[in-house]
Amino acid sequence: MASTAPSGLALSIAPEFDPSMGWINTAPITLAGLRGHPVVLLFWNAGSAHCHNALQTVGALAARFRESAAFIAVHVPKFDHERDGSAAWDVLQGEGAALPLVNDGDWAAWQQYALSAWPTVVFVDAQGFIRERFVGDRAIEALQPALEAEIDANFLKSPGHVDTPRLDTVAGRSALAAPGGLVASASRLYIADTGNHRILECTHDGRILRRIGTGNRDFVDGLADVAGFNSPRGLALLQDRLYVADTGNHAIRRINTRTGEVDTLVGSGRSGDPVAGVFRLPKDGALDRPYALAVAENTLLVTLAASHQLWAIELGTVTLRLVSGSGRFGEDEGAASDASFAQPTGLVVLGDRAYVLDAAASSLREVKLADGSVRNLFGRGLFEFGLKDGGGRQALMQYPTALAALPNGQGLWIADTGNGVLRRWVSRNQALSTVPLPTALHRPTALAAWQGQVWIADAGNHLVWRFDSDSGEMHRLPVGE
Repeated sequence: MASTAPSGLALSIAPEFDPSMGWINTAPITLAGLRGHPVVLLFWNAGSAHCHNALQTVGALAARFRESAAFIAVHVPKFDHERDGSAAWDVLQGEGAALPLVNDGDWAAWQQYALSAWPTVVFVDAQGFIRERFVGDRAIEALQPALEAEIDANFLKSPGHVDTPRLDTVAGRSALAAPGGLVASASRLYIADTGNHRILECTHDGRILRRIGTGNRDFVDGLADVAGFNSPRGLALLQDRLYVADTGNHAIRRINTRTGEVDTLVGSGRSGDPVAGVFRLPKDGALDRPYALAVAENTLLVTLAASHQLWAIELGTVTLRLVSGSGRFGEDEGAASDASFAQPTGLVVLGDRAYVLDAAASSLREVKLADGSVRNLFGRGLFEFGLKDGGGRQALMQYPTALAALPNGQGLWIADTGNGVLRRWVSRNQALSTVPLPTALHRPTALAAWQGQVWIADAGNHLVWRFDSDSGEMHRLPVGE
């Protein structure tokens, strides 16, 4: 007898994986070979903050139920640079999700399963029928009860433990692993060593002076040798305090640069919708994927990549305040409450303006700090991207993620992550150009600038470079060597 849904509607058999799909970290797996066990298929995208949340959720379930159910991460690219699957593998490791990974480079499975949004979980029962779909990272948080019910119902009929490989997502420890944050002062360079879950205090030439954090994925305050971070990214320096966007912990952390001690300013370790107001304890303030930080006087600005908003933390009173963004995913201009962002990442403050990169729309936005109103400087839409110089109507980028200020506030350096290049935007003529570099970059994800020097976090190569904008010379920093 065919299995039926609770509603009485007939269920369909989950389509088998297309032979064109490339398995990244394991030999090919077939759904037929998993028959007798529930299967969780997570369809996701490497560049999506919502998908990163979903990886954390599904990865935790996989660790708990790995003997009773099968879990597979199906990566579906949006941008050209994601098609080979290497970006997906880096993200999977960064989020600590020990899942078999298959790359759907040609959207074969996406079309077979008739999907429409990232992330989506397709829940397949033990008989191979599609039982349910969970669309969006918040919906995926409700997967556990359905999974437990299917495991319980199948307990007496189960053929034994699931025969899928046990995967270790931790790559061999290197001096740097996908660095994703930089900030420079007169004598120091601070690096968010994202994949190693720590902060490095270095000289401008890359000599390590201090390691802050154990290097293990954790959420622990304390001295430098006991503190724990989870995929830290954006950094901002104000006097003797270094602020850290602890992205995987959905928190803002604070480091005393004199002592190396770490405490939490805002965040509980879990994603949530931020609420404006004063909060008594750090855990009372919820955030969702804080990504980039910038300081404006005694205010810390933060882009929330999964909330699609720009928020401010008044440091004197520890007050959380919405600067701009309705929370909708989009690229609408206008008043603060009407404007929308598409995964805001890079952030720089110049005078009374904040400049924000929207990674998912490959665009640059200008925000008036006085009222939060937003103006689009360039970018042609959520699905139009490329590599083209010129003015606002011609210029194209591909998944840009980081900004730094040009000397004297004349414009911005831009890490054009998907194209693997450094761009320069000059405010005077509103023009974007590609900076010729002597060495190729692979997914640049962070920038810092100080008196003509530009440091570039080359995440795909696990390196940091120093570029002299006057001479055009570029040198690799020997961090940890």
